[in-house]
Amino acid sequence: MRDMLQKVLDSALAGGAQFADIRVTDGAGTSVSVQDGRADRISSGRSIGAGLRVLVDGAWGFATTNRVEEGELLQCARDGVEMARLASASVSDPGMVATVDPVVDTVVTPRQIDPREVPLEERVARIFEFEKSLRGADAKRITNSIANYRDGGGSLVIANTFGTYLEQDSVRCSISVFATAQDGDIRQWSSKSRANLAGYEMIQDLEPDQFAGETARKAIALLSAERAPAGKFDVIVDPLICGLLVHEAFGHNCEADAVWAGDSILEGKMGQKVASELVTIVDDPTLPGLNGSFRYDHEGVPAERHVLVENGKLTGYLHSLETAARLGCRPNGAARAQGHSFPPIVRMSNTMIVPGTSTFDEMMADMKHGLYLAGGHWGYVMTARGQFTCNVEHAYAIENGKLGQHYRNVCISGLTLETLQNVTAVGDDLSFELGGMCGKDGQGMPVDSGGPHLRIRDVVVGGQEA
Repeated sequence: MRDMLQKVLDSALAGGAQFADIRVTDGAGTSVSVQDGRADRISSGRSIGAGLRVLVDGAWGFATTNRVEEGELLQCARDGVEMARLASASVSDPGMVATVDPVVDTVVTPRQIDPREVPLEERVARIFEFEKSLRGADAKRITNSIANYRDGGGSLVIANTFGTYLEQDSVRCSISVFATAQDGDIRQWSSKSRANLAGYEMIQDLEPDQFAGETARKAIALLSAERAPAGKFDVIVDPLICGLLVHEAFGHNCEADAVWAGDSILEGKMGQKVASELVTIVDDPTLPGLNGSFRYDHEGVPAERHVLVENGKLTGYLHSLETAARLGCRPNGAARAQGHSFPPIVRMSNTMIVPGTSTFDEMMADMKHGLYLAGGHWGYVMTARGQFTCNVEHAYAIENGKLGQHYRNVCISGLTLETLQNVTAVGDDLSFELGGMCGKDGQGMPVDSGGPHLRIRDVVVGGQEA
């Protein structure tokens, strides 16, 4: 394989490319969905192919194929060079890449059990156990129960004209459960998911009642919760909502392609105060086993811990080879692609707020009136305007340092930097609970995010009661 890919890269250089890289993938995966006591969908698939990128006179060319053969790859090199050459005359912002040292390595994801070696019927039976635990929480009030499982694994080979040659073999597993509860006209739902860079042991180690049954019980509890108040409140958010905030509201603004395009509120703010001095934000693909973890990005750059904000000051962006060159920075291994038919773009990995020193009880004790917000599974951000919205599954009144009334149907919104400036305490705990896929520019990539409990003043809370 290495000799063949080197021949293809040499052909691209001979054709006039100043830079070229190639990624070859061979992956397979299985998904299982069980709904309301029956197997709803079971599917499996395999994808093989290669994607070749070339930079010619400031223009990019990109060609893909599903046939990993020498003749086909050489044709991709010719096609890519020709496309780039034709485009170069009309390029207003010439493409460029930062130079990095070549790396030669082989990486295998640690796993105890390769899911591809587990019989399909065994995997299906295991997911039935989780779905049964959802229904078993309350046979009358749980009106819809879904358990989804997915695994995937395979090889990725990366080679470029710097001399990098990497062979990577990875395995991932994920599970998610959804429960809908209904009592009369009131309908509520709850969900929980887990995704890791790991083998099937992740699924075996989960206890269905703790994972799925508890999720259903949360949906049932929401039926008796009160309609949420609306207004501005001092709040404590749990690690899951902290993860939503740091990923959706802040992390996307740190992706350097958004900065370069003028779509980030962090453009021109390097070294400036963008958050409370209590806040340090890190994106770290080197954490073992998390869903966003990797050893090398898809441009062959070694993964590293990215400190984005330190004690409230902006200290870095996430970079690809191109954004690093454009902004005069060192590449830091943050470019990934969904598959061989997509070019690498700047992506987050495992994003978090670093734990502080406050205990949950200490944060509560200082609050005379406010809300405790827990659980949330989606968010939305307008990076260029610095606005965000996050949903909240549960809210509880805080009165004189004690938890009180339970509320449902809550969301929070605000201006990203203003909210981060208003952080008044950072918890001493840490949890990652948002392993899943992040979408950007038509590509989905595995990520995770989390953090500690946070206390934030003057948060806009959306509810049904004034």
